[in-house]
Amino acid sequence: MIETLSFRTQARTVDHLGREQIADCPTAISELWKNAYDAYARNVSLHIFDDPEPVAAIFDDGHGMSFEEFENRWLIVGTTSKFDKSVESKADRNGLPKRTKQGQKGIGRLSSANLGPLLLLVTKRKEHNFVAALIDWRIFENPYLVLSDIEVPVIKFKEPGQLFEFLPELFERLMDNLWGNPNDSKRTERLKLAWETFDRVSLEETPKNEKPSQVIANTIINAHFAEHQIEPWSVWSGESQHGTALLVSDINHDLRAQLGTIEPNSSIKSIREQFFATLSAFTDPFVEATANEKNAFDPQFSYEVITWTNRVPNSIIEDEQDAINRSITDEMEHVLSGNIDGDGVFHGHIKAFGEWQKLGTDYKIYPPKDFRIPKGPTTYIGPFSLHVATFELKRDNSTLSDADHSRFLALAEQHSGFLVFRNGLRVLPYGRTDNDFFQIETRRSISAGREFWNARRMFGRVAISRENNPNLKDKAGREGFIDNQSAKALRILVANILRRAAYEYFGQASELRRKILPDIQEKNAKAKAEIERKNLSKKNALKFRSRLKANLPKLIELTETTRNVISGFEINNQQDIERLQSLINDISAQLSDLHITGAPAKLGSSEDDYRTYRNSFSLVQDFVRELEDRRAIAIQAINPDKPEDIAQKQLNSFAGQLQAKLRNWKREIEAIQGTERERVKKLFEERTKVFHSLAMPLVEQVKMGKLELDSALKEMKKIQTILDIENEDTFQSYLDTLEIMSENINIELIASQGASENVALRDEINRLNEVAQLGVTVEIVGHELSSHERMIREGLRQVKSGGHEHGTRLIEEGFEALSEQLEFLAPLKVSGSRIRRKISGEEIFRYLEQFFHRVLRSRQIRINASDDFQKLSLYEQPSRILPVFINLVNNSVYWLVNSHIENPVIALSVINNKVVVSDNGPGIDQLDQESLFKIFFSRKSSRGRGIGLYLCRANLMAGGHVIEYATERSYRYLSGANFVIDFKGASFD
Repeated sequence: MIETLSFRTQARTVDHLGREQIADCPTAISELWKNAYDAYARNVSLHIFDDPEPVAAIFDDGHGMSFEEFENRWLIVGTTSKFDKSVESKADRNGLPKRTKQGQKGIGRLSSANLGPLLLLVTKRKEHNFVAALIDWRIFENPYLVLSDIEVPVIKFKEPGQLFEFLPELFERLMDNLWGNPNDSKRTERLKLAWETFDRVSLEETPKNEKPSQVIANTIINAHFAEHQIEPWSVWSGESQHGTALLVSDINHDLRAQLGTIEPNSSIKSIREQFFATLSAFTDPFVEATANEKNAFDPQFSYEVITWTNRVPNSIIEDEQDAINRSITDEMEHVLSGNIDGDGVFHGHIKAFGEWQKLGTDYKIYPPKDFRIPKGPTTYIGPFSLHVATFELKRDNSTLSDADHSRFLALAEQHSGFLVFRNGLRVLPYGRTDNDFFQIETRRSISAGREFWNARRMFGRVAISRENNPNLKDKAGREGFIDNQSAKALRILVANILRRAAYEYFGQASELRRKILPDIQEKNAKAKAEIERKNLSKKNALKFRSRLKANLPKLIELTETTRNVISGFEINNQQDIERLQSLINDISAQLSDLHITGAPAKLGSSEDDYRTYRNSFSLVQDFVRELEDRRAIAIQAINPDKPEDIAQKQLNSFAGQLQAKLRNWKREIEAIQGTERERVKKLFEERTKVFHSLAMPLVEQVKMGKLELDSALKEMKKIQTILDIENEDTFQSYLDTLEIMSENINIELIASQGASENVALRDEINRLNEVAQLGVTVEIVGHELSSHERMIREGLRQVKSGGHEHGTRLIEEGFEALSEQLEFLAPLKVSGSRIRRKISGEEIFRYLEQFFHRVLRSRQIRINASDDFQKLSLYEQPSRILPVFINLVNNSVYWLVNSHIENPVIALSVINNKVVVSDNGPGIDQLDQESLFKIFFSRKSSRGRGIGLYLCRANLMAGGHVIEYATERSYRYLSGANFVIDFKGASFD
């Protein structure tokens, strides 16, 4: 006799499928966030409350659940809405486009057990009552319980405040899962037996622990949910009419570690870093409307993690669009972006060392020759997208500015990583430091230079989707892809793309690096030298001003003192001559101490003080010369008995002055650089002997009568002055250099690059270059403005001669035209904020019609725009795009007029998704086509500057767009000149 039996499910199955399947706490949170996404939430957030008993809560504004849906779907393990189209009604989607479900197995809800054991679920569907349920996941850990014996207490209520009225009853009914209920004696017996057995077995394994049933009971009895813990939920506050809240008590250590009151240590720091690395960049931050990846999605889903201390919120993780996004990565010097088709071929664009090398889909990378792409229904990969950017880690090799290089280094600390996103949502654990799925760090460990890529300074991702890549499936524990043929192929293809780009453009083996790096390094060396020069100039300027401020009052005082002394000084004998010489020495010594050199080019507010200083210094020098003249006269008149004594005293005086200065310099230099003391000591010993060796013969010559005393004193003064200058050049400059070196200013670099480069001139050139574009536009409209001026002048003449009506009309028309012309310049300005917005082809066409309407009318030139062109949609800066069309149309007007073309036409069209600007003029000679976009190249006989087309290309390249002169027949829309523009991210729908 055949019997039929059914599977019986133990309660522990839920624990296996939930808590034990998820890798860690932040992974569990990401699963719950994906559930919110599947419920068409726009916002999801995790809140951690630093209360006496911390509580964590996940809030979303998805469609929520009615009581029936909670009972028939949420409580049935393994159900999913994947095959149920009824849950994706337009009302459920909350105005959002249809989303591809992220949940596959219907067990993501069970991951809430990883956050903590006690769960209070509150949910509300629009136009339905609130539903609340209370669950303790530890109950499911009992292997002796049958799943059907566990009951989940659930209530319905209308108003938010009613929840806390029903909460005690929910706790009481939850306890029935431990002690049973008198209304069901059989279930009570089964529960009693199951818990007794579980407690006994648990205590046999860990005798010192409490009984599991008692631990659970204590938690339930002492648990406390407060209203402030649910108040941030948008449904609770009335901002939304639908959504779900999950409140968890007895939260795990990973969640507690995020609280500010937890004392930090190495373990806490590691937990926080892992938490941030897992939950930051939960949605794809690199999606942009103008990007070329076809498999990248904007999920329209924001996320946030907030901690609460004393009811004060602190956001620790939030949507990263402001911190790192596509625009920021496009500013980096190395960018690789594109799509990989079903055959594994990469089509995209690449930027290396700050310059776009190939644009659009021009850059192709084929799969390895020894690799076969799997094509089976369960093994194929499907098309996917890739975007990655980085920068040179070594500053000397980088094309970035110091500010940008520092900015990207700081960004790399928190936001670097090579991630994977499916339908715009993060796939874990890719991008975390402990995961090397694409073997980036493995290859780098073999040859860092050749492989180039570094996960800690990479910003980017691989974008996949369930629709295009169904065989890339997650493991049950969300620990990455199942290691099937599709996942292996993905890894091989991405690794090959990164390696080929590195070999061809970035790494040590690339020809481009070898070619361009010396120029970059030289440029950076010059820039660094310029910074050092500025630092040196700034330091010297500060030092000069400080000395000027200190010395000027002393110099003024010395001037007045000297003036007063010399006015009453008399010389009657040899003692007076010696006293006069002493006075000259004293004044000269003070003047030498007050001497200041190295005045900066721009003195600013110190200019008047410096002028006063120089005048006073010169005046004191004149006083000294006057005293020396009087000394010479006195020597002749008095004829001292022992002139050698005076000479000896002067020698000693000068020697004393020199030695005093030398001792001061010696002390200062030894204070800055102790290791130089012995060398400095020897140098000072030599210098102290120089004056004696040079001046002593003068004394001897005076003694022998071979040299007059006054001549000896003058010669001695010359020697002293020369040596003083030499000593100052040697020791004061040495002292200054030591001070500069102590401040880490590279003197050698300044010397090698030259410190005389004029910064002001270079800044002026940069400013002139910035306004060159506007200058070209002004030149274009210059003759138009002149026409308007003549119209106004003629109107004024007619008004004066009596033709008021016609004259007034001319003035009005001229003034209106002049105002219009000036208004057209506004979008072209290069200063101020550079805001990107949507620009349509129709807008460009209307703009050109109005801009050139007078010349087009007067010259009978037609300008046409095809329907496809007018449907053009582009997200860009108007100041980047409009000047391009103005330049091209202006050039066409010039050649159409000067070539006397019959029925002249300018056309704006679209061919193969590229914009073509054409005319029926003479066209461009083949010999000139190569030089068209070079600066200063022009074939105009008058008013041709040769910078219009150069600026067109420069403007477009800045946005990743390409302009070329059409050489292929297919792009020759008209018989004359045809310029083809390939706009990155343009739409023609």
